[in-house]
Amino acid sequence: MLNIAFFWHMHQPYYRDPLSGEYSLPWVRLHACKGYYDMISLLEEYPAIRQTFNLVPSLLRQLNEYARGEAQDAFLNHTRKPAEELSPEEKKFILINFFLCNRETMVKPYPAYWALLKKRGVKVPEYHWDDLLHYFTPQDFRDLQVWFNLTWFGHRAREKKESVRELFQKGRVFAESDKTILLQAQSEIIQELIPLYQSMLAKGQVEITTSPFYHPILPLLIDWTTASRSMPKVSLPGSFSHPEDAEVQIQKAVEYYQNLFGCQPKGMWPSEGSVCPELIPLAHKAGIRWMASDEGILFRSLFGDTARHRLYRPYRVKFQGAEVTMVFRDRNLSDLIGFTYAKNSPQVAASDLLTHLKNIQKSQPADPSRLVLIALDGENPWEYYPDGGRDFLRGLYDKLSDNSALQTVKISEFLETYPPKEVLDSIYTGSWIDQNFRIWIGSPEDNQAWDCLRRTRTFLEKAPGKNQNFPATTWQSAWDEIYIAEGSDWFWWYGDDFTSDNDEEFDRLFRSHLSNVHLLLQSPVPDYLKTPITLSHEVKPAVEPVGLLSPVLDGRITHFYEWQEAGYFASRSYRSSMHRAEGFISGLYFGFDLQHLYFRLDPILREPNHFPSLQFHIRFSNPRKCQIIFPVQFPEGGEQSFTLVKPSAGSSQPTDRFTTICSDQIIELSIPFAALQFQPEQRVDFFLQVQKEDLELERYPRSGYLSLVIPDQDFESTLWQV
Repeated sequence: MLNIAFFWHMHQPYYRDPLSGEYSLPWVRLHACKGYYDMISLLEEYPAIRQTFNLVPSLLRQLNEYARGEAQDAFLNHTRKPAEELSPEEKKFILINFFLCNRETMVKPYPAYWALLKKRGVKVPEYHWDDLLHYFTPQDFRDLQVWFNLTWFGHRAREKKESVRELFQKGRVFAESDKTILLQAQSEIIQELIPLYQSMLAKGQVEITTSPFYHPILPLLIDWTTASRSMPKVSLPGSFSHPEDAEVQIQKAVEYYQNLFGCQPKGMWPSEGSVCPELIPLAHKAGIRWMASDEGILFRSLFGDTARHRLYRPYRVKFQGAEVTMVFRDRNLSDLIGFTYAKNSPQVAASDLLTHLKNIQKSQPADPSRLVLIALDGENPWEYYPDGGRDFLRGLYDKLSDNSALQTVKISEFLETYPPKEVLDSIYTGSWIDQNFRIWIGSPEDNQAWDCLRRTRTFLEKAPGKNQNFPATTWQSAWDEIYIAEGSDWFWWYGDDFTSDNDEEFDRLFRSHLSNVHLLLQSPVPDYLKTPITLSHEVKPAVEPVGLLSPVLDGRITHFYEWQEAGYFASRSYRSSMHRAEGFISGLYFGFDLQHLYFRLDPILREPNHFPSLQFHIRFSNPRKCQIIFPVQFPEGGEQSFTLVKPSAGSSQPTDRFTTICSDQIIELSIPFAALQFQPEQRVDFFLQVQKEDLELERYPRSGYLSLVIPDQDFESTLWQV
C-alpha cells in the first residue's frame, strides 16, 4: 500500500485598499467561482478520496467579507453599472481589464468573447485606448461585462447552476437582467463556499490547515540575515529582526481558524514552504503539530543525501527543545500537475501520474508508512487546463478510487497512524523555490520595499512614546497594516523574476498599507512612501539574427564571436503567479548561413543520463510543418544524430537522419534549408518542446513561436547598407 497525500494550497493577498475600503483587484471573488469551488465540490462525488486543503487566513477573511456582502471591488462595480451609463473612463477600464484571464482557455473557446478581444486588439498601445471607445457599442460593453465574469465560472458551477449554463448558451446580446442573474449566481457560490469546506471537514473527508495570517516569509521576519545562509552574497537592506511578528502572524492564523472551524489546526504550510530552525519553536508554541515544505529543503538538511526513498517518510525536526513533524513534497509530481498536464490530454495526464505513483511503489521497500506528498497551488493551475482541470481530476480520482494499492490520506490522520521515527537535528533555511529567498529579497526593488517596511515599523514602534491618546483599536489597526505589508506577495512582484498586468497596483497597495500607519496616527506620510518602488524598464523582444553564422559544431563555445550574430531566446522569462522549479534549457540561439539553419541549446546542468527517455522537438509551423527530433541527453560513446520528421498521408514519418549535431557543454546542430524545403525570403516560425513520448513537459516559448526570415544572396549587402 502506498499512501498519497494531496495538499492544495489556496491563497490570495489582502486586496482591500486601506484608504478607500474597496478591494482593488477581483481575484478572490473570481477564483472563488473556479478553483476554490471546483476543488472541494468535486470531492462530493468521490467519497473514497481524502485530501488536505491549506486555506490562508487572508483569503478566508476576504471570502467571508464577500459572502456577507461587505466587500466591493472595482471590477465588480464596473460590471454592475448599466452599459449605457458608462463614462469614457469606465469604458476604458473595461477594455483594458476585462480580458485578464488565460486567453487560450478562457477567451478563445468562446466566439463572442474572442471576437470582442480581436475588435479591441490583442496588444494595444497606450495612446490608442481613447481612439477605440467609439468602435464599441453599449451592447459590446454589456457583453464584455458578462463574459469577463462568466468565463471565471468553473466546471462545477456550470454543472450545478442552470442559470450559468444558460448564459454560456446565449453567448452574446446579453441584457442587464442577465448581468443580475450572473452576479446572483456568483454571490450564491461564494456564500456556499466556506460552509462547504466546513461540511467536508466535519465529515472527515478532508483536513484543513493554515498558514501565517497574511502569508509572510517567516524566516525573513525572524531575521533578514537568515537569507544569507542560502545566499551568501545577497545584498540586504540593513537589519531587521522581529521574531515577535512571526509569532503574531502564526497565532492570529490559529485563532482565526479556531473561530471559523471550531477546532485547532494541526498542520501548517509555512508561506512559500519557507523554513529555518528558529521557526520550529514558534510553530510548536502555537500548537502546530506538523509543517510541509519542498524536497529540496529535505535533501539539503540531509547534507546531500538525495536518495529518493528518504523523501517518502515524515521526520521529527528539533530545535532548542521544541519539535515539529515535517513532510516534504515530491517536486516532480507536483510540478507535473501545476505546469505540464494542462498541455496534454486528460487521459494521458491522469495515466502518467498513476504510472509515476506505481513506479514509486515498486521502487520502495514494502512499508505501509510510505507517504508521497503532492503539494501545489490549488487555484492558479486550472486556468491553463482547457476544461478547468475537470477531466484530468475526474480521471485521476476514478483511477485512485479503483486502485487498492494506492490510498489517498489526510496528512494528520497518516501521521497519527505512522508517527515519524527519523529525526532531523536541523532544518535547512530556504523556501521551495531554489531553496533560498531570491524572489523576495536581494534585488534593488525588493530591498527598497523591505526598507520601507522597516522604516514604517520603526515609526510605529516609537509612536506610543509620543502620543498615548489614540484608542486601542487605532493601534491595533496600525499594527495590522504592518502585518499585511509583511505578506510575501508584494515582494513576489518586485524585481525582475515575475511580472503581471497589475504590478503597479501591487506596488500602490503595498505603499498604501504602510502609508495608512501614518494616517491612522495622524502623522504626515513620508516621501519614501509616495514614490513608486516598481522600476520602469523596457521589455525587449528576443534578439533577432543580425548576420551570417559559421559555428563549429563541437558542443562547446569555441570562441566568443561564434554565435554573436544569432538570434537569442532566454527561457527564464516569467509572467506568472506560479513558479516552476526548473526547466531544461536556459536559452536558445538560432541563425543561419546561406545554405543552413543553425540551433544552439544551452541545457541546465543535470546528472548524466537523468532523462534517458526524453526528447527535444524543434517544431516548424511555417512555411510548412515538420520537426527535428533528438534526445535530451545522448548515450555516452554513441553516435549523435537527429531525425527530420515530415507529415505524410495524415501522419508524421521520419524522412532523414543527420549527424550534424554535437552535445557536450551545449548542443549545436545544423540542417540544410534544402532538406527542410525552405526557400530564401520565406518566414520560418518554430518553437522547441521537451517531450516524453506523447506528453509535452515543457515548451519554449511557453506560448507562441519564434521567427526568422531565410536569407538570400543579398542578405549581407543589405545589412551593410543599413
